[in-house]
Amino acid sequence: SATWEALADDNGHFDEKIYSVYEELAKGGIGCIISGFTSVSDNDYYFGGMARLSNDSLIAEHKRLTDIVHKYEVPIIVQLAMGEYNYENERNLDIDVLEFSDISKIRDLFVNAADRAVKAGYDGIQIHAAHGFFLSRFISPAYNHMAQRYGMNPEFLIIEMIEEIRKNYPDLHITMKINSSDFSFSGLDEQESLRICLECAKHGLDSIEVSGNGTSVSGIRAGVNEAYFEEFALTLAESTDIPVILVGGHRSIAHMN
Repeated sequence: SATWEALADDNGHFDEKIYSVYEELAKGGIGCIISGFTSVSDNDYYFGGMARLSNDSLIAEHKRLTDIVHKYEVPIIVQLAMGEYNYENERNLDIDVLEFSDISKIRDLFVNAADRAVKAGYDGIQIHAAHGFFLSRFISPAYNHMAQRYGMNPEFLIIEMIEEIRKNYPDLHITMKINSSDFSFSGLDEQESLRICLECAKHGLDSIEVSGNGTSVSGIRAGVNEAYFEEFALTLAESTDIPVILVGGHRSIAHMN
């Protein structure tokens, strides 16, 4: 599952250490890698050390990364994400002030990054709609009142991304990471998350990864309180035909199996 490595410069170029991290994973016999947070935007400065796939100058080093992983016959999916949307020197614009022209630009940032991902040799892309980043806030009723104002379901932006990427690449694996719940007052709850998952699944998703805000929970012990998003993931898995991926608090092979 994606983990932010903080091994990139301000422009999103990899530190050399990143290649050894992924090679070690691939050599270890892992089934599939989902890369760390990879921003689709050149001017997203939500936190430091973010890798990017936001312009063509970055493709070559991502191709080097996928070549290393593929050498061990391991597939790799790139997690496409955005922390904040910045436009004309305005930092981290509030979702409710966005125009539909802004939303179209955001959709295109993800679609164009998916184009670069294919050129770089990735086996799939993950749309990161969890953990309080931009798309997570866009589908959260705590942040997005614009969709309600126009009588739209908030997942319309993700659906547009999925459909456009699927149109361009019929065989590319497209997955989405989403909070089972925001675990916050007026935020996304499990009922709404389930509805969004099932709706997005209808529009071309190949899998869904279940997570939630508060991704690191202390005191997890094997056989006692593992897999803290498991109940939601099982409900989702019983409700859709596409694979459901579960992250969070795994400690024993027996429980994972």
